[in-house]
Amino acid sequence: MSLSKEAYTRIREAIVSGELEFGERLSEVQIAEALGMSKAPVRTAFFELRDKRLVTIVPQAGTYVFSPSREDVREMSTFRAVLETAALRLSMQAAGASVLATLHATIKSMEGALRSADWKQYEAADMAFHQAFIRNSGNSYLPQAYDLTASGIEALRVCLQRGAGDYREQSFAEHQLIVQHLEAGDLEKAAQALEAHILVINEAELDLPSKSRPRTKALSRSLDEYKRIFR
Repeated sequence: MSLSKEAYTRIREAIVSGELEFGERLSEVQIAEALGMSKAPVRTAFFELRDKRLVTIVPQAGTYVFSPSREDVREMSTFRAVLETAALRLSMQAAGASVLATLHATIKSMEGALRSADWKQYEAADMAFHQAFIRNSGNSYLPQAYDLTASGIEALRVCLQRGAGDYREQSFAEHQLIVQHLEAGDLEKAAQALEAHILVINEAELDLPSKSRPRTKALSRSLDEYKRIFR
């Protein structure tokens, strides 16, 4: 793996996991030192993260973790729902048995994660559930389009799961319902359940800025903090 790819992967994981907060300014120099590399691969990683809409690069001001507004979340979730429901129909037609086998495996992994409170395992299984439709759709353009918002949605889900309420239990039940409809051969009900599952984030109580006043944080992290994040 190249240094720039390593930097991209490590920084992306820190954003998606919530270790790096929405809107915070990122120090290229200190992140490079924490990762044990020069600034060049970190700078390249910032550009790739910008293309994935995970950071915003402001000329003469710096690089910031993305800070989605309520309107951004609505657009992202709607885009994702359109892609995933189409992918569900295509994948079940192209490779239904294989898709169902993957979904059952992810459901089992989610169930185990809930019992053991292993939230990283739950998040990984959740992502694998949705990727099963995209990767088996038989359409080479869908994965590329899906990746535009996948990381941002994942970061929002992690933020939501850390809040109050029983979001994970509700999420698990929704995944089970989607599989039940697919096993019954009812693609329309499955697609409707999937769409409702995706769009539920629009009603979540997340602390988000307005689109007209995007939020940035003058958060100043120490080198030791970055080393802890990227350990």
